[in-house]
Parts: sequence; C-alpha cells; structure tokens
Amino acid sequence: MKCFPFMVNIEGKSCLIVGGGAVALRKAEKLLLFGVKLSVCAKDACPALLPYLCAEEYAERLLCGADFVVAATDDKALNARVASDCRERGIPVNSVDDRENCDFYFPALIGRGSVTVGISTGGASPALAAALREYIEALLPDDLGGIAEKAEKLRGKEGYAQYIRSALGRDAE
Repeated sequence: MKCFPFMVNIEGKSCLIVGGGAVALRKAEKLLLFGVKLSVCAKDACPALLPYLCAEEYAERLLCGADFVVAATDDKALNARVASDCRERGIPVNSVDDRENCDFYFPALIGRGSVTVGISTGGASPALAAALREYIEALLPDDLGGIAEKAEKLRGKEGYAQYIRSALGRDAE
C-alpha cells in the first residue's frame, strides 16, 4: 500500500493507547517525544505506562476526546473492535501488526533536533523500515539539529542554499 507521509503536529493532541505491554510502551515513547497527551487503557501496564493509566478495561466511552488511538494489545479481536469503534467515530487508529485495521502507520524515526526523518513501507515490512533507518541514520551528520537551527536563521538570506550544501558535505553539487 502506498501511503503519503504527512508530517502532522501532534503536540497537545489526545492519544489513547489500548494495551500496556512492550509494544504499547514503544509506541508511547515515540509519541511522547512529540508532546501528546497520553492515556493508556490496560489490565497489566508496564511500570513506565502507569502514570498514563486511565482504565483497566477498554470501553467505547474512552474514545471521547481522543484525537487518535493505538490498539496495541496481544488480543487481535480486541484490537479489531477498537479499530471498528474508532472508524465509526472518525478517529484515526493504528492497530499494531494488523494492516487492515490501520488508518496510519508508525514510521521508523530518525530525530536530530528539529529534523525528523520518517521511513515507512506502508505497513508491508517494519523490519525493512528499521533497517533503512539504521542505514540512513549512519549517513546523516551528527550535528544535523545544529545545522537545522542555523539554516532556520539563514532562511531567505543570501548564501542559505550554499550553507546547507556545505554543512551536508555537498559543496561540489
């Protein structure tokens, strides 16, 4: 499936994660870096997710006010129910390891300062996306965040494009 890679500001948006295990934690860790308001619904939540626990049992009422939802339990039927409930309400949902019940996918992320690179295979192969992330990350300068800060200050000024090419080691192009 071909997916368009929207870059969306999710700071302050409400996200419900249904599930409290290792997969839910990985999703939560990625989202928290971008300033979401997180709520977790899980019978057994790992310790790092306990501060976000809002309920032990999933109920449709938990979707009220959610901007998007992640169904990350090891119960495929529950994940599918969450996805169905979300779709009835027009709430974007990601149901881990279930492409048919996803409205969006989590990309493999590279983050350096204000620069975020997301790599996706449209849900076809998360392992390939992770391998590509490692490959691309090794090609990027360690100080990419600093380069972005300086580029922002130079934006619209003479020498802007040249600075970027030089900072990325692309002078000859």
